[in-house]
Amino acid sequence: MLVLDVRRQETRRDLPLKQSETVAADRRSDFLAARPTGAPAFHVGLFLVPGFALMSFASVIEPARGANRMSGKTLYDWTLFSSQGGEVLSNSGIGLQTQPLTEIRLDNLDMLIICAGTQGEQYRDLEVEAVLRRLRRHGVAVGAVSTGSFILARAGLLQGRRCTVHWDYLDSFQEAFPEHELCHDLFVIDDGVVTCAGATSALDLMLQTIRNHHGPELARSIAEQFLHGAIRAPADDQRNMRHRMGVANPVVLRAIELMEQTVEEPVPPHHLASQVGVSQRQLERLCKRHLGCTPARYHMRLRLERARRMLRQTSLSVAEVAVACGFVALSHFAKAYRHNFGCRPRDDRRPQ
Repeated sequence: MLVLDVRRQETRRDLPLKQSETVAADRRSDFLAARPTGAPAFHVGLFLVPGFALMSFASVIEPARGANRMSGKTLYDWTLFSSQGGEVLSNSGIGLQTQPLTEIRLDNLDMLIICAGTQGEQYRDLEVEAVLRRLRRHGVAVGAVSTGSFILARAGLLQGRRCTVHWDYLDSFQEAFPEHELCHDLFVIDDGVVTCAGATSALDLMLQTIRNHHGPELARSIAEQFLHGAIRAPADDQRNMRHRMGVANPVVLRAIELMEQTVEEPVPPHHLASQVGVSQRQLERLCKRHLGCTPARYHMRLRLERARRMLRQTSLSVAEVAVACGFVALSHFAKAYRHNFGCRPRDDRRPQ
């Protein structure tokens, strides 16, 4: 097992969180505001949840490091935290050393980002949630990458705000927090609370932050160094179909979009064909050419993949999952599930 020790870049004189309740939040009223020349480094805290994704973590840290290197100045610094401190293992088994949550300082912390990944949707720590609320009350921006959005929601920080989560967890998030305004955006910034889908979308989030702080030239130079190309906008869809499917046919793309929107109530193939403006036979021919299967087979695959995610990520019963994925008969659901995944639905659950 490889253990890395990532420490903050610069030493500061800090006050404990509990001793700095009266610190004014004026300087953090807008964490995206341009940073004046000579301003102290923008200090980012990263809270690592066990099983966090290294790619998401690197997408937060590396742009900040790149900004320092390319500017020749310490524009950003960072500290890693966890609930108890010590080593936290990522989902790939690589560990990072952290400071305990009790050492978080309020007077110079500009932003705290929760970095999560595998099983982050199951993480619950009341002390962490209390600290998040306290930080936000005092003007510190708080954010989450990937399944960290679940933690912000449990802390009550997404009430009345738009938010996003990794597309693989959209269904389980909606089931857990049906009252929240969930979208498919790469990242969302809403009144000092940030949610980010994860992986490379965290890179876009940080590049936008750097662009706001220090101008487009520095952000563009960092993106070029990482061979990232254009900085994506927050509202870009996570699962851009042209890229994820390698499909450019507009009829097939529209059919896929409609099938994804009707997982709970599947539409008959002839209705689907009518909605995309072609005959059923033509739609089947196009789907076989571009997707390798009929529309009905592709739609069934979407429903079963959603069922698998819900079984693994929620506490819903098998029957409830079947209904949520458009299956009227539990026996039909079980048979289709076994045919597709080689096991019964109840055998595919992860321990809660």
